[in-house]
Amino acid sequence: MGYATFWDGNKYIQCRRMLDRSLRCEAAGTSMQPSLKNVLTADRLIRLAALGWVLDPSFGNHVQVFSADLPTGRAADHIVQTLSEAYAANTEDLDVKTSWVADTPCPPRNGPSQNLAGIVNDAPSMRATALHTCFYTPPAARPQTASSAQELVAIYGASTTAEIQRLRINATRRVYAVFDAGIGYIQCMPEVPPVAVYCEAQSVETWAALTTVLTPERVGRLRAAGYADPGRAPNYSKSYPFEKFKDAAIASEILTILHEVYGYTGATKLKTTTE
Repeated sequence: MGYATFWDGNKYIQCRRMLDRSLRCEAAGTSMQPSLKNVLTADRLIRLAALGWVLDPSFGNHVQVFSADLPTGRAADHIVQTLSEAYAANTEDLDVKTSWVADTPCPPRNGPSQNLAGIVNDAPSMRATALHTCFYTPPAARPQTASSAQELVAIYGASTTAEIQRLRINATRRVYAVFDAGIGYIQCMPEVPPVAVYCEAQSVETWAALTTVLTPERVGRLRAAGYADPGRAPNYSKSYPFEKFKDAAIASEILTILHEVYGYTGATKLKTTTE
């Protein structure tokens, strides 16, 4: 199977033709290259999604499939645009390589933290550290704790903003995101019309254990943030019109509420469930 790889440093996109002649491309992710977290900031993850790339959990790369009838030149232009706008790559001096790798269900890939980690590659120089698997799970990271809402936003702001962006892009579809702190959650979904993100913050009615957490003072903070009391739903609720709220602002408020209302400090990793 033939592969074409375009890269600048460790910022890459690798493509291959599928049996139906469509072009499947993978753009580098942070699961196998944690250093890319400094490149794929919240704004760039948003741009990546806007350009049509979708996170593939198998190796943590971002995937896009171009139809078989799309001219190759247009696909190439889109790849260059992605490397430039989402990865800040130097597209004037890209490295390009083509290679042939045996067509197997799980071809070898450069191992984590290796040069161009995650690309399909059977080069002899990389075989000692290559992955021969169909799925990669990064080692469990120690949770980062936050002593303030600002610190929590610094830890989870980028990933939470990216999820809100996903809801915005798919505003007419049945999608959702749940941000579960273990001691309480906030769940969000698109709402139309008007175009908005509708969020619910967990209440005592849905989990009695929150009786000791949601003190009158903390419930007051929820109300001050604009959340309505249970009634329309069994949880506290608020709509964030997209015309008034930027994705990062919604994400910041969600994380602030988790910290200041539910007492979440990041001692356990924030669990995000999506559809």
